[in-house]
Amino acid sequence: MQNLKRTIELVSKKCDLDITREEKDLMNPYWLLDAIVQEAQEVKEEIKPNNRPYLEDELGDILWGWILLVEKLKRQGFVGTHEDIFRRMLKKYQERIEPLDGTMKDYDTWKEVKKRQKQNLEDEKISFYRA
Repeated sequence: MQNLKRTIELVSKKCDLDITREEKDLMNPYWLLDAIVQEAQEVKEEIKPNNRPYLEDELGDILWGWILLVEKLKRQGFVGTHEDIFRRMLKKYQERIEPLDGTMKDYDTWKEVKKRQKQNLEDEKISFYRA
């Protein structure tokens, strides 16, 4: 977790520098998403035997891009903190995975939980923007 905290600090500094330099592309979340997609393509190219350093390097680029995207979206008021996103993600997948028992009924359970979660998101959105 210390590495994640330090990465977020470096990303924050990078965002400050982008603002100082007034680099419009780098502040655009769509541009950043395109860059992450490009990095994902590079990961695909590096998935091969005896290539761990290169694969880990490219996976790190995706993680960097994602953390950078979240920081910029946070600064623009679209999302909360990195921790908010991790908390939401953990809750989502705990609700989906914990009830599974390794049988074929897992597929139905997953669908039921996912449907309930989508409704809960819609309810949360409505109440958030009413306030």
